[in-house]
Amino acid sequence: MFKALVELGKALEQQGKLPPPGYYYYKEPIRWRVRVFPDRFLLTPIDRNAARPFSGRTSGVQAHFLVDEAGYALGVDRTPKGSPEKRAKEKFAAFCALLEKFLSWPDLRDKDLAREVERLLEGLRAGWGRDQLESTEIFSKEWVEFVPEVGPLQGTPLFEHPEAVRFWVTELAERAAPRGGEVIGQCAVCGQHAVRLVGRIPLGVKLVGNAPLHSFNQSAFPSYYGGSSPENNAHIGLCLPCADTASRAFNYLSQSENHRKSLISDSNKRDALTNQIALFWTKSPSAIEIGTQNLNGGELNALISEVLSESFASKPITPKPTLPQLQQLLSLPWRPVDSHLNLDDYGFYLAVLSPNVGRIALRDWMAVSLTTLKETLRTFLSATCIVPPGGGPAEPRAIGELVRALESANPNHLRGLLRTAYLGDPPPAGLLQAAVVRFRNARVLENPRESWRLRALASLLKLTLFYGKKEVERMEKLNPSHKTPAYLSGRLLAVLEEAQKRAQGFNLKRTLVERFYGAASTAPAATFGMLLRTAAVAHLPKAGRLNLLVEEILGALDDAGGFPKTLTLKEQAEFALGFYHQRASFREKTKEENLSEAEVQHE
Repeated sequence: MFKALVELGKALEQQGKLPPPGYYYYKEPIRWRVRVFPDRFLLTPIDRNAARPFSGRTSGVQAHFLVDEAGYALGVDRTPKGSPEKRAKEKFAAFCALLEKFLSWPDLRDKDLAREVERLLEGLRAGWGRDQLESTEIFSKEWVEFVPEVGPLQGTPLFEHPEAVRFWVTELAERAAPRGGEVIGQCAVCGQHAVRLVGRIPLGVKLVGNAPLHSFNQSAFPSYYGGSSPENNAHIGLCLPCADTASRAFNYLSQSENHRKSLISDSNKRDALTNQIALFWTKSPSAIEIGTQNLNGGELNALISEVLSESFASKPITPKPTLPQLQQLLSLPWRPVDSHLNLDDYGFYLAVLSPNVGRIALRDWMAVSLTTLKETLRTFLSATCIVPPGGGPAEPRAIGELVRALESANPNHLRGLLRTAYLGDPPPAGLLQAAVVRFRNARVLENPRESWRLRALASLLKLTLFYGKKEVERMEKLNPSHKTPAYLSGRLLAVLEEAQKRAQGFNLKRTLVERFYGAASTAPAATFGMLLRTAAVAHLPKAGRLNLLVEEILGALDDAGGFPKTLTLKEQAEFALGFYHQRASFREKTKEENLSEAEVQHE
């Protein structure tokens, strides 16, 4: 994952979407510019939001290079409350010491920059601009930059000079060294030899709160295999540029509505492990031609990620894609616009993360080429595609909806579905039982407000039963040719329910389903005899053509060996699917009949 984040970060840097390593954006803008002349400073108010050196400092005194708070850069001790900043002198000394360190840096090459830093240091120590500081309302926490007014670097903020950036990376790597001292080795990401490895990453990442991208347990836990005091070692094996780039790329994803989706949310505690958040991105060297459309990287990413959950972006980069659109596009040929590329040069990356106290937990990590992804998504969407409870076109369901429908505390269900959709793994174990149990809940079966859940659960049942099988498309809706005893029994229960409704003029508070679904779906032989006897007397005489359908299903059941005594878990799922399909078929016909009557009356 670190390697993929670093590759993403470098690509974002080239696109101008991320600052260079060691630099980051602050909430506070730069408020003051010190214009450096050969013999004086001139302080000018500005309001500029630029990326600046970042060290992750908290309460300690740590100066930034060539740009900092006024307490560091100019020794200002004034505060809004009136009480002076007690450590202003110490901070100012640290700032000047860092300038001196730069002047003795062995990799310093730009003589013009060296001269400007020497002049700046001379002016700071000589007190240039002190009179103006005393007459200007500048506070110690306000940021200050330095810009030469003469010479080759005229008008250039010194902290943005390329050589200043390189020095800051070197300085930051030194500060981020393990507590046990400098460690020289090979970076696990970029592969460079003889580089300084970091003991910590200065820049924290923002998932829910601020936390380090990496963490380790106390010595007592890893000492058996890693030795004591892991904080004294370069345990992550990264150089500073790679470590910092990974963190900046992570924050870019986390703060973007187009690269982050909440999959499971705990409304009671935002930083609990029960929360699961997806960060994702697409590697897209050029646009992809799909049918008559050309999709750029952002559009492709939005389309692929729609499988996760519904789009909630307030400002999506494209009109909101839909799963049916994605399913349709997956059936078309995909090819890069750049003829020198192939689909294996494209990739999709997904990290599932949870917040924890003071750290971040990586729950799962997936990286897949577009060649593979195209097939796995097509198979997954086909397996989740199902008719609505009230009839209509069959459509696939998003993973977020499927997981919410289960109301399961098992985190493996979510991760298993993600791996099925994006990697082609079989549906997760335990999913079938959870879906069957939720499906037979009377509230789910009868409450119109729960129709979304009923559909999602039926989609899960279809997924677990028919994923990757030939009959998956035929099972999107009622399939009269599917004649297993369990499926036929489920259909029969829906027919008997419909007969009861018609006999009572659809004026019922409770149907036989609420009372007998559980028994019929587990022990059909012991349940349907009584149901059929009651229906023959009370309901079927008034049901008209439904009698023919009952006879047809009973005949098919006789051919299949009759009502089963008990149903296995898999057969209970087939029963549920048969019931759902038959009921949806009835409701669709009712809508069509009502529409026809309305058209006749209109004429």
